[in-house]
Amino acid sequence: MEKKKRSGILLAVGAVVLAVLVIAAVFLLRQDKDTPEGSAIKISQISSSDVTAMRITEENGHVVEVEKREDGWYYPGEESTSLDQSNMESALTVVCYLFAQGIVKDPAEDLSVYGLEPARMKVEYTLQDGSQHWVAFGGYTSDRGNVFMNCSESEEIYLYALDSFSILERATEEMVDLTIGISADQLSRIEIMRSSGKEPVVMERIPEEERVGMETWLLTSPFTAIANAEAVNLVKAFFASPRYAAYASAEMEEEQGFTGSQAYIRLTEEDGHSVNIQVGGQLDSGRYYCTEEGRDGVYELAAGFESLLEIKDENLRPATILPFTEDNSVSMQRGSGNTGDPTFLLENSGAGEYNVNGTKLSENNAETLKKYLTGFTYSGLAQDAVIQGEAECSLTLHKGEQSLTYAFYPYKNVFYAVELNGSGSAAGYVKAENLEILAAAFERAADGETV
Repeated sequence: MEKKKRSGILLAVGAVVLAVLVIAAVFLLRQDKDTPEGSAIKISQISSSDVTAMRITEENGHVVEVEKREDGWYYPGEESTSLDQSNMESALTVVCYLFAQGIVKDPAEDLSVYGLEPARMKVEYTLQDGSQHWVAFGGYTSDRGNVFMNCSESEEIYLYALDSFSILERATEEMVDLTIGISADQLSRIEIMRSSGKEPVVMERIPEEERVGMETWLLTSPFTAIANAEAVNLVKAFFASPRYAAYASAEMEEEQGFTGSQAYIRLTEEDGHSVNIQVGGQLDSGRYYCTEEGRDGVYELAAGFESLLEIKDENLRPATILPFTEDNSVSMQRGSGNTGDPTFLLENSGAGEYNVNGTKLSENNAETLKKYLTGFTYSGLAQDAVIQGEAECSLTLHKGEQSLTYAFYPYKNVFYAVELNGSGSAAGYVKAENLEILAAAFERAADGETV
């Protein structure tokens, strides 16, 4: 009797266990569409070397197109590229080795339910045999551990691991074409509107055959002067490897600071090709939001651009006034050039010898006079100077038929404002006593006296 009783209990327990297993099986078969099945499902597996082109379209409309050549991946039509080859390999790994975590049971016909119409990201790729394929990624599953996915290889809707999709997202962000189509070595004109909204900074390269001394660039705004070579080199340094620091967004957004910004950078090459970069607000990282004329999207300029966008006027021209070299002759005119006003001419006689108005200079006098010329410096800016009437003195550098003429106008009693080539603007001012020292040196040298 006891034996029968135990047997009955075992049968009952077995029935309960069987019922539980049946219920579990039914539950698994009818699992929620957001729940992964726990084992990877192979969808497709191809060699990444078979892929010859790829097009990635994001929900915001941003598109990245790349093509494979013998030496790597490039943007179509570009001979050189900043495309990171390792990012391409990451993207290819995700697409070529396609495994899912589960399949959605009884999927809805409306793909927008899964974020697949339009897709959050769609990758289209071409193989060597010419066949074309695609993979689309949608929204998160309820547990945010996967995203919905469908592809050209199947009619199913899959659950794709979020970690793997994140790899593709990061790679795509880095695959955006960040190159700026300008060559620093070919620049002929630089125009910068500073963050302050002051007059733009404009620097123009002087053709070699038109140069008089050591000058290579001419500053034409906010005043006329020989451009500071360091300012020009700063621009060239930023665009030596011309590329943006990052891609920010497909459209301008209010918080990016474009509304209140007048700042821009316009670079022009000698063949007339130009790039116009509109600058927005500055990020906490020090970078600036920017857009490029004729190009979609918002990008970021690298940190450090404030040195250009906030450059001070006094740094736009060199401290020294005259770009003097030993190949130059220099004439100094006292007064307005009327009859009787003294004029002095320093010439290189050859073999290291100089003369002023025909008077041969001693080696000491020649070195002293050259020192005065190369050390003749601005004492400050003169933005409020009024250039009108006759100059009280002028200095002209000559080289063949080319010349640079500096005119000096009285400024605040003890200074002279300096004007270059009749521009009507003052590049700065000099102390009156320093100009007198230079004038006196010319006069003594012409008289054969010690300078």
